[in-house]
Amino acid sequence: MRTGVVLLRRRNDRGVFGPERELVFLDEPILPERLAQIRTVQLWAPHDDRLERLPEIIGEMENLTSLTISGNSSEPSLVNEIRTGDLPESLEELRILDEHGRVLTWPDVVLPRLTTLFVSDVFRFDVSAFPRLRAVSLKPDRAQGNLREALRLPLHELNVLNVSLDERIFEIVSTRPLRRLGLLSGTKLVSLDGIQVLSSLESLRLKNLRALSDISALRELPELTRLDIQYCRKIRGIEVLAELTSLQRLALVGCGDLGLTRVRDVIDRIPLTTIGATS
Repeated sequence: MRTGVVLLRRRNDRGVFGPERELVFLDEPILPERLAQIRTVQLWAPHDDRLERLPEIIGEMENLTSLTISGNSSEPSLVNEIRTGDLPESLEELRILDEHGRVLTWPDVVLPRLTTLFVSDVFRFDVSAFPRLRAVSLKPDRAQGNLREALRLPLHELNVLNVSLDERIFEIVSTRPLRRLGLLSGTKLVSLDGIQVLSSLESLRLKNLRALSDISALRELPELTRLDIQYCRKIRGIEVLAELTSLQRLALVGCGDLGLTRVRDVIDRIPLTTIGATS
């Protein structure tokens, strides 16, 4: 029996999911044995009938490890009104994909086993709520306070969903010896100067950074094995790839004319490459 399910109300079953997805209706009786089998849940509702509260049935899934709240599926009140017991202690991954254009604040609820958190809206929390958190994706608030709070944890991976600072972002994130970093969307970051303080980086994702041009500081990352650059159309100095001797995976997508012919021999030596809409 499949363990990954889409959780929704019967009245919202509109055939939007294909036959390969198993549907479980939160407003119908479910045997305890079935609840115990469920490991992965995608919570879904249409945008015109959003969920205001987390369904009680989720707290009864004692072996649940991954929960995704789909985009446009919930009201902001859903997060604000979560109470102890609404989520099982077994939860390891939480993804909240709704964007309400406001700050979501996590209540006084501890998820002791959570290791991975993704929130697409501005999200504030106290680190005591997620003592085992190791991978965070969030949109910083204006003062970068929630970002600094996240960096109090021994993170291995950080994805900043809206880079609202210039090169000062590297000083902030340098408080942790991160292995994986993503800088995803923003108009302020012009160069990667300062990234050398993250010398232990193994993976770097750069996406939709509309002002980024100078990537020469990549040469200061001796441990970098994976580089993913997408939709950064102003970057120059692609010759720096020749100095990334540890690189095993490279993706260049939607970056326009970078002059790849100058480093074709370098790219051909990288074991795994993805090149699209980039030359």
